[in-house]
Amino acid sequence: MDGGVVSGLNSTDPMSSGLGLETEAHTGSFARAYQEAHAAAGIQRLAVTPVLEMMDMAGDPDALDAYLARAHADLPLSSDNVDRLKGNMHLVFLFRDFRRPLARAMERMKDTGSGPFAALPTWMSAHHRFGLLRTAGCLGLNKELDDWIADLEARGAPEAPIACPFGRMARAARRFFAGSALYKRADHSVLSIAKTGSNTALHVCWSLVEAAYYLGVDLPPAEWRAMLWRSRKEIATLASGSLGMIVTFLEAAHLHPHGDSAVNPTTHEGSPFRLVGEGADRRLDLRLDGITPMTTGHDRLFTGCPAFHVGGMIDTYLSWVLDIALHHGLNRQPAAAPVLGSMLGATVSPLGQAPLGAGRAMVQQVAAGPARDP
Repeated sequence: MDGGVVSGLNSTDPMSSGLGLETEAHTGSFARAYQEAHAAAGIQRLAVTPVLEMMDMAGDPDALDAYLARAHADLPLSSDNVDRLKGNMHLVFLFRDFRRPLARAMERMKDTGSGPFAALPTWMSAHHRFGLLRTAGCLGLNKELDDWIADLEARGAPEAPIACPFGRMARAARRFFAGSALYKRADHSVLSIAKTGSNTALHVCWSLVEAAYYLGVDLPPAEWRAMLWRSRKEIATLASGSLGMIVTFLEAAHLHPHGDSAVNPTTHEGSPFRLVGEGADRRLDLRLDGITPMTTGHDRLFTGCPAFHVGGMIDTYLSWVLDIALHHGLNRQPAAAPVLGSMLGATVSPLGQAPLGAGRAMVQQVAAGPARDP
């Protein structure tokens, strides 16, 4: 996402600021509470559209400098803050070129049954299916990012002016990331930042699907997909935040990585999502208790995840994850089957994984626990 090292995170107490997040437990309040938390932390989102328009018209990667000089002349910005904005603006510009080849690659994998659409062993538990499918999805995404960056570099290789605006911007991005003190400290390039942000977005989409499973959602494909599609605004809202706010939310929701993953798998033990609504209005909303006002050092402006500003890109990620989950039947709960010879009439999953497969019994345990909303 924003890149750089997440250090010096400064917390702002929502109570002392008058934010009162603990009172915002009603449906649909996540976006407002999230926005108010950013304001309480003293940070605001950069207006990306006018900067992007300037970059389009002039083909100028330094358009952000001109915009900041005019629109935010009175706002003191650290060099790291400016570099983080510039890094994300390069990606916003370039991702518009990536969205179409990504969609084509996803369709190709779906049609050929390759990558995350390859068959899984029938004995495998839902927990392990989710883990393998997350990994396969990220590997497929990273391969497409590798191919796309290689293509961009080929289009932007000559030093003479070139016709392709994306090749030209890729050449500028390569120079920027190589010369940025922030990204040199973090050892990040345009490719590694693209992979970090894209994998995180994909993982959050998986968390939505896993939450539906562990909360006991059991629907036919069309109804299941429609319900999760209604829930996508929560993912987009989370992606619209600053790096510090996103990281602290993922951490509070037990999704913060503790290894090489971008986001930890969701389990039946807890989830940042809750089921709300009924029938055609049923959806998953994000809980509020993970929202904490947070800044990265002295940052005053942020862009949010670059994919948030590219029309249809987050929808593309979510659609792919939904396709994968449906392909492997994860829209359904495992049916309980009687154990022959049992005097107690106990039941087990046909996968032999009653506790790990969640199912109705696990849903009752989750529902009986204390609400995670304050």
